[in-house]
Amino acid sequence: MRYIQPILCLSLASLLLSACGGSSNSPSPNNPSSSSLSSSAPSSAAVSSSEVSSTTSASVALSSEAPSSAAQSSEAPSSAMSSSTPAEPTRLTLDMSSGWRGNGPNNSGITYNSDGVAFAPTGDAIGAVTDVFKPIQLENAIIEMVVNVSSEYKTSGANLQIFSQIKGGNWDGEWNCWSGNEQLIANTDVTINCTISEAGKFNQTENDVQVGVQAKGTPAGTVTIKSVTLTLAQAASSSSAQSSSTGSVYSANVTRLQALAAFPIGAAVTNNDNSNFNIVTNTSEQAVVEKHFGEMTAGNIMKMSYLQPGNGNFSFTNADTFVDYAKDNNINVHGHALVWHSDYQVPGFMKNWSGSAADFIAEVEDHVTQVVTHFKAKGNVVSWDVVNEALNDGNPSNFRTTDSTFYVKSGNSSVYIEKAFQAARAADPSATLYYNDYNIDQNNAKTTKLIEMITDFQTREIPIDGVGFQMHVFMDYPSIASISAAMKKVVDKGLKVKITELDVAVNNPYSGGWPGNKITSFTNTVALAQQKRYCEIVKAYMDTVPAAQRGGISVWGTTDANTWLTTATAAYNGEAIAWPLLFDNNYNDKPALRGFADGLQGAACN
Repeated sequence: MRYIQPILCLSLASLLLSACGGSSNSPSPNNPSSSSLSSSAPSSAAVSSSEVSSTTSASVALSSEAPSSAAQSSEAPSSAMSSSTPAEPTRLTLDMSSGWRGNGPNNSGITYNSDGVAFAPTGDAIGAVTDVFKPIQLENAIIEMVVNVSSEYKTSGANLQIFSQIKGGNWDGEWNCWSGNEQLIANTDVTINCTISEAGKFNQTENDVQVGVQAKGTPAGTVTIKSVTLTLAQAASSSSAQSSSTGSVYSANVTRLQALAAFPIGAAVTNNDNSNFNIVTNTSEQAVVEKHFGEMTAGNIMKMSYLQPGNGNFSFTNADTFVDYAKDNNINVHGHALVWHSDYQVPGFMKNWSGSAADFIAEVEDHVTQVVTHFKAKGNVVSWDVVNEALNDGNPSNFRTTDSTFYVKSGNSSVYIEKAFQAARAADPSATLYYNDYNIDQNNAKTTKLIEMITDFQTREIPIDGVGFQMHVFMDYPSIASISAAMKKVVDKGLKVKITELDVAVNNPYSGGWPGNKITSFTNTVALAQQKRYCEIVKAYMDTVPAAQRGGISVWGTTDANTWLTTATAAYNGEAIAWPLLFDNNYNDKPALRGFADGLQGAACN
C-alpha cells in the first residue's frame, strides 16, 4: 500500500493495514489505533473526578494540531444540536494522587510525585490511565491535559496520544487524538487536548470509562501528567438532548453490497495483529463484513514475516483462525501477500541470507509452496497477491533493486518474481494469481513497466492471471481517464483486473494548495463529493473491464477509525483527516457506500 504522486515518492515502512504496501492492518509505531488499551484493572480503582465546577467552554483551548473529528458528520443530520440556549458546561478535574495505573505492553507502571503522575515509556503504546465512573456523558467532552516531557523524550521524536475507552464489551474508544512531538517542549508544561467524538459510545450508563495518554513511536525518557480536566458537552433542554441521543443516522439504503455484483466485493480486515478491530472478536466488524462483503483480505497475518518468522519455522495459527472464520460465514479469502520487499515484513533469516542466490530462490519457492499448499486445503482461499510492489516509481520505471532483499539475494535479479508465480501455480492450480502494486492506476511509467513485465511473462509462459490495482487515491487524483486507461492496458493483455486496496482520502497533501486547502471537517458537502468519487471509480471499473475479467473490488478497511492513512501519510501529521472508507467510526453507513453501490448498478454519479 503506497501513496505517491507524480513527483513525490512516499516510503511507507510500517502501515496500519499494511497493504503490500498497504494493509489496513500492519501495526505502525505511530498508529493511533493500533494498540489495545483494554486494561483489566478492576472498576474499584480510585474515583477519577475529585472536583466538579462550572465554567465557560471558552476556557478550554483546542490545539490547532488536534484532529477536527469532533465536527458533526453528515451521516447524522437528525442529531444536530438544538438551537435552544445551552447550560454552562461542567468541568471535572481528575485526581492526580491516586487511581492511576500503567497501560500497554511491558509497562513498568506509574509513579506519583509532587507534580502529578509520571511514566517512563520504553516502547510504543505505553502510558498511564485512570477511570471515570458511570453514569456520565462523555460524548463531545473535551479532555484537557497538562503534560511535561523530559529532554530525552523530546529528543526521541515520540508523540503523545490522548485516548478514552469504554471498559468492557468491545472496548470501543476515541482514537483520533494526536499530539505531535513538535507540540512538546522539553521540561516545560504543555497543554494538549482531545475531543471525544465517537458518536453513541460514551453516553454510558452501564460501563465505566478509562481516560489516559500513551507514547507513540519509539520513546525514551519520562512523561509527567500534571493535570487532567474533562469539560462535558453543554447540556441543552431535555427534549433536545433526547433528540440528540436517539436521532437516526444516515442510511445508504444498501441491503448487501456483494449482492449487487457477480464478482467478489471484499474488505481488508485484521485478526490479532490489531486487537481493537479483530474480526474474530469484534462484533461490530463482524456485522459489517458479514452483511456487505463476500471476500476478506488479511492486512498482515498472511505475509511472510507472520507465517515464517524463522527458517523452516512456519506459524499458521492466527491465519488459520482468520480463514476459518471466513469459511464459517461463507466468505472467500484473497491471500495477501506471498512476497513483499518491505523491510519489516521480510523475515530476518532472509534479510541476513549469506548463502548462494540459487539457494535463496529455493527458499522463496519453498515458502510460496508451503503457504499456498496449506491454505489450498481450506477451500476458501481462492486467489493470491503472489508478488507485491516489485516495481519502482522511477521514470522510466524498473524493478526494485537495492531496496528489495529479494532482488539482491537472488543475485541482483528479478527472477524471484517468476519463480514465485511458478511455485504458486504448482501448489494450487485453481487459485487466481495476481501481481499487486500501487500507482499503476496513474497510467504512467510504472504502468508501462508493468505491461512490459506481463508481456515478457506471457511470451515465456510464466503463469499470471491478473493485476491488482491498489487504488489508494484522492478525491482529485488520479483522473478517471487515467484509471480507465491503465486498466484497459491490462484488459488488453487478457488478464483479470482486481482493485485490491481501494480507499478515497478527502485530503490530498500533495496538491499544490496544501495545507491551505486542508479539509478539517467531514461535512455534508465533503461526504457527497466522496460519494460521487466512489461511484465514478467503480463505474469506470464496470465500463472498462469485461465481465469475464473482473477479479473484484476490495476496500482497504471497514471504518474510518481503522484507516492506515492517519499515520502512513506523513503530511497528515497524525491527524485523522482522510475519512477514506465506506463506514464512519461507529460502523454507520456513509454516503460513500451509496456511491459504491451506484457505481455497481450503473446509476448516475451525482
